[in-house]
Amino acid sequence: MIKRIINIDTIYLLVNIKNYEVHAKKILDFLKKEKEKAKLLLNSNSNYRHLIDINGMNFELLTNGAKGYAYILHNSGYEIKISQFKSSITSFSPIQIRVSSEYLWSKGLKYSWKLISEWVNKTFGNIEENKISRVDLCLHTSNVDFVKDYQATYKGAFKKTGVIYTGNNISCLTFGTRKGKNIYCRIYNKTLEIKETKRKSWFTFIWQDNNLDIEKVWNLEFELKSEFLREFKIKSVEDLEKSLKDIWQYCTKEWLVKVNRTNVRIERCQINEEWQEIQNAYNHFLSKGMVKREKQISMEADTLIPCIAGNATSYSARKNIISMCETFENLYKDVCQYFLIKNTTFENEAKKKIILLKEGRCDTDE
Repeated sequence: MIKRIINIDTIYLLVNIKNYEVHAKKILDFLKKEKEKAKLLLNSNSNYRHLIDINGMNFELLTNGAKGYAYILHNSGYEIKISQFKSSITSFSPIQIRVSSEYLWSKGLKYSWKLISEWVNKTFGNIEENKISRVDLCLHTSNVDFVKDYQATYKGAFKKTGVIYTGNNISCLTFGTRKGKNIYCRIYNKTLEIKETKRKSWFTFIWQDNNLDIEKVWNLEFELKSEFLREFKIKSVEDLEKSLKDIWQYCTKEWLVKVNRTNVRIERCQINEEWQEIQNAYNHFLSKGMVKREKQISMEADTLIPCIAGNATSYSARKNIISMCETFENLYKDVCQYFLIKNTTFENEAKKKIILLKEGRCDTDE
């Protein structure tokens, strides 16, 4: 029996509000003024980040927009794109939300959506409709060999395949195309990705907690796009929760299947035994957090130590100092001077980042 972890790793949502321009007028006027203020302050300080509290949730308001969206709010949990007007194009929604991978793994889909939907209702008016534009379903495992004889052991509805090497070893297989609006699948070495990017090291805590070999974890991930979701009549978060088993089984029973190559004709080959277990992985999915947000933040801090140590020793060498104590005494003075020139303080900048990491909210109500 294979050891595995499943979860929704990414979700993008479009939100429609009843009488949007009427109910959202107050917050839209506020965002317009704050964005103008942010641009002025950014002109005098290129490192400036404009933080705002909106109905108990803290965000950085970006000074740029996106196509169709005048405002972008960002924190560790969500990225929210907001339109100034409701378009006459029926497929366009005035609010677009991306829920972060960190939140989906620490809080689960149900609570992550509850938190942001309540905030949207309070801030912009009652949600009339939520639509999923993309969702990624993943499975982590450490005892399945996905790459051996890969060219001869996968069949399905995909039109294109790809392979990526790291050194002499395969580190990723791809099926389908990312530019399409249907399905795109990646099977890749998750352990290697974390070591190379030095991001999301908190996954090792989840893997250990679920008895996976942290040195051999691979991720099977399906990116499900708008065309596929419409075809399966999946519109809302509620639809998705009800359909996860059927979606996953379609992806792993029809769209992509791993077989034991026992016949010249691949359609006559038996399905790989481990893949059969994978096909049933989402039969009893529970939307739950797997790692505390505080643990994520703490482990992410630890990954910064090598970079900080490297920069500190480079600074020390240029100052011709060997002693670590003397290095940090000098560094303290120089950092204080740096922030003085920037018209801020270390304490102020640290507070801003703490606010964005925690959104200024208390998580005890989970």
